[in-house]
Amino acid sequence: MAKYKVLAVVNNEEKRLMIRQRLSRAEGVALVGFAHVDADIMTRIKGYAPHIVLLVQEQGDAGLMELAQRIYQGFPGCAIALLTPTLDLEMLRSAMQSGVRQIITEDNMATLNDALVQAALFEQGRNNEVGGDPRVIAMYSGKGGVGRTTLAVNLAVALSLGGRRTALIDLNLNFGDAPLLLNINAKDTLAELTQEKTAFLIEDIKGFSMQHSSGLSILCAPSSPEFAEYISARHVEMLVNTMRPYYDFIVLDLPNDLSENTLTALESADDIFLCARKDISSLRSTKILMGILGTLQLQDKIKLIINADRPGIVTQKDFDRILQMPVAYVVPEAAKTVQISQERGVPAVIGFPRSDLAVEISKMARDQMNRSSKRDMQAAGEATLAAAKAGPAIKPARPVRPAHKPLKTPKPKTARGASLFKSRKRGGSA
Repeated sequence: MAKYKVLAVVNNEEKRLMIRQRLSRAEGVALVGFAHVDADIMTRIKGYAPHIVLLVQEQGDAGLMELAQRIYQGFPGCAIALLTPTLDLEMLRSAMQSGVRQIITEDNMATLNDALVQAALFEQGRNNEVGGDPRVIAMYSGKGGVGRTTLAVNLAVALSLGGRRTALIDLNLNFGDAPLLLNINAKDTLAELTQEKTAFLIEDIKGFSMQHSSGLSILCAPSSPEFAEYISARHVEMLVNTMRPYYDFIVLDLPNDLSENTLTALESADDIFLCARKDISSLRSTKILMGILGTLQLQDKIKLIINADRPGIVTQKDFDRILQMPVAYVVPEAAKTVQISQERGVPAVIGFPRSDLAVEISKMARDQMNRSSKRDMQAAGEATLAAAKAGPAIKPARPVRPAHKPLKTPKPKTARGASLFKSRKRGGSA
């Protein structure tokens, strides 16, 4: 079920953690990130493209209502909700004049989910846009060799062939192969972009992008591993935020690591396609990775994909049972098709459109195009409110899932990496 995207504007770390915990299991909304009240706040809102902005009143926030008015005027269709310690008549009057749809007090946090959904439904009347929302898809895996890049390239091409404005960002910064699969000679890469530009405009990004015959735009990985150090997590976040309003879909091809760049990309994504093969090694690494993503409150974004499916000892039921999550897509094995496709530099969805591989990937693309519809989100929001008004229902008992044991994460080699993972595990800035 589609969810409304929420961007929380709050500086206090304790309040960030409180909001993250409250919305981590919410039915109608999904927390996509946090933002500070600073000069770049409007740019960040434009980049995240949320349905709801949750403003959190803190001590010294004298200009919060002015910010609400700017959001109301600048982003029709983006609802504004206010979380405040206390509520008085003067604040209520000021909030109404500034376009705030819902006000929630901190002692009434239990109603936060319903209030945010209702704010989004109220605001939809101001947005006349019929199309879908931009989506960022991260293609990820717990280990290499599972066909992650092949899936990312073919999915991006399929979305582009479906008439959607699509971009592919190759974040395999050491050995990126996406241009090879598209028969593109990468003259400009992410390394050149980040060296020449300190802040990105969409014109800069398009100037360093390569174009495929399908209409796909691709930002290529550096031509050599020594240039990978020029790309930082700040660059990844800026890229996604800047590109999001100009594309219907952005596909991120990620390496199988937990670096700062990868974690930033995962948190910026709307969906995480977790790829695996049907073998015991891939199942184990996927299980470990899901535990880590759960610790980082990213579990709601995950969709499991079994790639190169063939009969074996490990079955799909083993994945469902051990990972406690249904497999979203099963891509059949097509070793010969993939080999010819890679050698020719022609994606399977173009060169072999009737193959089982291309048919399944095209289905994935259609599902993504359909689920971005705003009508689906409106129906989901109305269903959530209807369920809340109906009160608690009696449901059959479900087996309790065993709690995940805390993972003993090895200490990163650098102090910077250790502090990053520790802060994210506490529920720090997204």
